[in-house]
Amino acid sequence: MPLGRLVGHDLDMVSFVRDYVELRIDYCIVRALTDPSGRIGDAGWRLPEHGAADILRRYIGLTVIATEVVEDDHLSLHFEGDAHIDVSLRPNDRVGPEAAHFVPSFPGTDRLDLAAMWVW
Repeated sequence: MPLGRLVGHDLDMVSFVRDYVELRIDYCIVRALTDPSGRIGDAGWRLPEHGAADILRRYIGLTVIATEVVEDDHLSLHFEGDAHIDVSLRPNDRVGPEAAHFVPSFPGTDRLDLAAMWVW
């Protein structure tokens, strides 16, 4: 599974780019083109609801402990402390033809490997 290489690494950056969100983990990018949702501690959230961006930044520094992709349903990143981020891959939730991207980095570098990009 492409996201498996994220396990054991920390989320180090959350970027809000116009109408999507990018998460950087070990120099890899997970791009949520549909609005992500999740839970951290006792706080459930869904973008673009009020306060969700502040909650999403609380994931910075947390370690990915598992990943999951269920085609045409969801992509999930599970973090230590019973926290998770979910991106819907359901066709009805998409605002365009794509719901999410995974752009891996070349192992051991900070350079993105665009040829190995996954698109859902």
